[in-house]
Amino acid sequence: MFNEIKQRFATDDVEVKRNDLYKVRIKYSRLFELMHMLRDEYDYKTLNAITCTDWIEEGHFALTYMLTTEDRKYTFMIQTMINREDAQAKTLSHEYKQAQIMERDLHEMYGIDFPGNENLKELSLESWVHTPPLRREFDTLEFVTNHLIFREGREDNVDTKAETKRLRAEKKAQKSKDEEVKDGK
Repeated sequence: MFNEIKQRFATDDVEVKRNDLYKVRIKYSRLFELMHMLRDEYDYKTLNAITCTDWIEEGHFALTYMLTTEDRKYTFMIQTMINREDAQAKTLSHEYKQAQIMERDLHEMYGIDFPGNENLKELSLESWVHTPPLRREFDTLEFVTNHLIFREGREDNVDTKAETKRLRAEKKAQKSKDEEVKDGK
């Protein structure tokens, strides 16, 4: 299989991560051809995940599609790069139903468009109008400072480090008491 992939898809970037886990990097233009080959000729029937890594310095996203054989014995990771600007990848939702929710998540968190997926509506971020939060240029501290109300002055506001320390001391004191009672002191 590996030799066929190397020859047919003109890539030497095929690696055995474990006896049951393989990875290949491939040009986006050949991605779906390889996925179909693995599905139709090698029994990789289940799409387990689509993940994204933001390589902001190189100007692209690395999309990784994980396929597993029908008997769940082998997994193949197929990685491809897409441009960060105007990021889009053809949908797989017509071939793998589970792709719809995975693409929806990547659309919301990274701003990637999946033409053909008719269900790219909000998943967890209600009325979000800011930079997608998993893009590396998203500044979490700035967002929190500018958009969230802090808990200062509230009765239930606690310093988490101090509270954790207090609870540990309390637990330790209780343990000592329990040991004293057990020893009959």
